[in-house]
Amino acid sequence: MEAGSATAPGRMGWRLWAVVPVLLLAIAVGVVVTSGSSLVDLVGTNPPPADEFDIRRVEFKPGEIRITVRNPQPDDLTIANVNVDDAVVPYTVDGSIELGRLRSSTIVVPFDWVEEDPITVGVTSSTGIQTVREIPAAIATPDPALRGFLGYAVIGALVGILPVALGLLWLPALRQASPAWLAAFMALTAGLLVFLGLEALSEAFALQAALPSALGGSGLVLLGVALSFLGMTALSGRLSSGGTATGFALALLVAIGIGIHNLGEGLAIGASFALGELQLGTFLIVGFMIHNITEGLGIAAPVAKTRVTLLALVALALIAGAPAILGAWIGGYTSSDVMGVLFFAIAAGAAFQVVVEVGRYVARTAPGGLRSSYAIGGFLAGITAMYLTGVLAG
Repeated sequence: MEAGSATAPGRMGWRLWAVVPVLLLAIAVGVVVTSGSSLVDLVGTNPPPADEFDIRRVEFKPGEIRITVRNPQPDDLTIANVNVDDAVVPYTVDGSIELGRLRSSTIVVPFDWVEEDPITVGVTSSTGIQTVREIPAAIATPDPALRGFLGYAVIGALVGILPVALGLLWLPALRQASPAWLAAFMALTAGLLVFLGLEALSEAFALQAALPSALGGSGLVLLGVALSFLGMTALSGRLSSGGTATGFALALLVAIGIGIHNLGEGLAIGASFALGELQLGTFLIVGFMIHNITEGLGIAAPVAKTRVTLLALVALALIAGAPAILGAWIGGYTSSDVMGVLFFAIAAGAAFQVVVEVGRYVARTAPGGLRSSYAIGGFLAGITAMYLTGVLAG
């Protein structure tokens, strides 16, 4: 009893000591924050940032233009006037005219805009600094409606589900492949996933660079990558009972990784249509359809030597392709920049984790392991295939 009673306070003691560094750090940070600029003034001063707004979204409704603005600056910003095509126009503000840090308001401008004509809007702060957004073609912003939802669903299916399903048609040919060639196709899967992961990571950093400094920073991207990588690792452990994922379990992981990436692709398409960039949206549809045909091959390779039902293949195609529909809905009807960064970061982390699983599988099952010419050649072929389909799509 005495030993047990002595152990309990000891356990409580180390928990209390674990909190001490956090409390001390909080106190130190509080001192720095409350000191204001006095600490920074010891080493120099920076010029104040320009009092510019962040124009997040421009919507065109019958007889009016709605401009959503955000204050990315540390100090408050006041909306002074609004311009359309260099002319000062009357407006009302749905929200506060004075915006605190990271606060948003919507400016409503009564204006008879012309369909498909280029237009320029500008918002000027009380200090006289104007933020300008050029719109190549004014297109009525779609309201949530059944027709619009169906349209985005069809686009998402064409971009995500159809190419993956066509790629799964390579399964009968894969079943006839020798173990060495099957290892090459598995390595090809790793290659295309590496390409998708790097592509998603690049897109995430590009979107993050456009965010206000308070929301930006590589930490947001790395957070998304870490969450998805660790989440997929936990899922892999459950599917494989702690071992190396094989067969349908590995195909499911590949499909999930590809599905998260296709979510980001749908987001890009939906956003382009919502912003009136119809030509860009059409280009993205065709480009992603060509680009995604190899994804079905990557899902089929793990189950080439495994008995799998037609229903299971349909489920894999939907898991990999259907997220493009959800992404198109989100991109078409919302305007969250942070969500776009997180989606692509999560896609990158998921792709990289699945590459680890595929690498383990190839190392364990391929003749010669990861050093075999088939594995190396397949990996390079996967990267090359994704690059060439991207070039052809462009």
